[in-house]
Amino acid sequence: MNPHGVHSALQVPADLQFVGFVRCALACVLDREGWPADGAGRVLLASTEALTNAIEHGSPDHGRVDVALTVGPERAEVRVVDEGLPGVPVPVCPATPPPVTSTRGRGLLIISRLADDFDLRSAGEGTEVSVGFWRHAAMPEPQDAGVRQAA
Repeated sequence: MNPHGVHSALQVPADLQFVGFVRCALACVLDREGWPADGAGRVLLASTEALTNAIEHGSPDHGRVDVALTVGPERAEVRVVDEGLPGVPVPVCPATPPPVTSTRGRGLLIISRLADDFDLRSAGEGTEVSVGFWRHAAMPEPQDAGVRQAA
């Protein structure tokens, strides 16, 4: 574990085939810094959602997406910036999920619920999503925490 953490910046084509590469790179850094599985899982899921949104909704064909990550002993931060599309405004995180019949529209809500810090703003012509995570964030207790299952 590096006491100062790791900082990396990636610029990837706006193509979904690169999501796995970025996720793998981030997973390797989290593992190297000794992050526990539950904390690393939150970072990976939220970051994957942010990158996928940037590619699908905020990038022109043959565009690029910038991803910056900083992982330290107690905190991880990820920033995803797309190039933007003409006429497409900065998205707004919904307060509630879409109807259960909807197959889309949950990404920003998932990110906002997983991250300890979440910021969505304009970045030039595009959108910047910044998320921060504490290594040992308190996760909400399940509703049925007192219910035991039979063996």
